[in-house]
Amino acid sequence: MDNKIIITISREFGSGGRKIAEEVASRLNIDFYDNAIIEKVAQKTGFSKDYVEENEQKLTGNSLFNFSVSGSYAGAMVFGNSESLQDTMFFTESNVIKDLAYKSSCVIVGRCADYVLSKMPNCINVFIYSDMDSKIKRVVEDYKIEDTNIEKLLKDRDKLRAKHYQYYTGRTWGDCHNYDISINSDFVGLDTAVNIITEVALKRLNR
Repeated sequence: MDNKIIITISREFGSGGRKIAEEVASRLNIDFYDNAIIEKVAQKTGFSKDYVEENEQKLTGNSLFNFSVSGSYAGAMVFGNSESLQDTMFFTESNVIKDLAYKSSCVIVGRCADYVLSKMPNCINVFIYSDMDSKIKRVVEDYKIEDTNIEKLLKDRDKLRAKHYQYYTGRTWGDCHNYDISINSDFVGLDTAVNIITEVALKRLNR
């Protein structure tokens, strides 16, 4: 029996996915990785932590051109386009994620981890989503974000995530076929979402 479990949690901004991920890690008593990945990438690349945090999911420069031409990183290589700083950041981030996953059981938030760890045994990939009204309320209450158009802010943030995911994986972000579990956090509630993921993880460990 493999006594290691890896859980990747992708989420719409404001869906409560990060809270769910933290609680799952706590329940299972395993490591939790989100901002720590940013710090490790900054150390390995020499970029500042603020730069990594600001740009890790943006497509700019060559990456944006490659996306418009070919729609994916693989396509960009076919067209012979060069790597950008974002490409360097993604590959470094991917290596960090693999190192963490091979080291010990953990919960990893976002960053195409479901794709990066697609060949990892005992890896459970989760996507968390919710309706717009709930996301707006959660963002205002949890992150104290004040904006004249929060709905646009949320849509723009998720649009960036979707483009980044498609470019580096060739997949559609949020498509249920890319995940083992998709959960509407409004329909089941955050606590039930945690219970579902934790129960599935424990069953996988005890197979």
